[in-house]
Amino acid sequence: MYDLPDLDTQCAALLQPLDPLLRDLLAGRINDVVSLDLADCTHFVVVQAGDTEADLIEALGFSPLVSRIDGIPLQPDWDWIEHHEGWVELVYTMGTDFAYIVFVEDAEGVLPELLALCRGGADL
Repeated sequence: MYDLPDLDTQCAALLQPLDPLLRDLLAGRINDVVSLDLADCTHFVVVQAGDTEADLIEALGFSPLVSRIDGIPLQPDWDWIEHHEGWVELVYTMGTDFAYIVFVEDAEGVLPELLALCRGGADL
């Protein structure tokens, strides 16, 4: 998992050996938040094979497998989803002044329940 809470860690991640598709997605979104002056209020998380629900809770402060609104398990409550080649992008807004952008690798070994939610929601 890449937990990228600030612009310094986000830019440093781009220097790591990343999947080229992920690098392009991440670089594009970092550029977007910087150009919109939202870098200080955007936290990126990259979910890959082997990451657990506990890892997600530690990074996000909540589980994407449980609705933040009513606590229903396996009820998606992201604010936006987009399916990219090999990746699913989720956006969770927290009030009016903060957002998490989560990239979930669409691959074997990634948390199956999260992939099922993403795959189902990507067609909505």
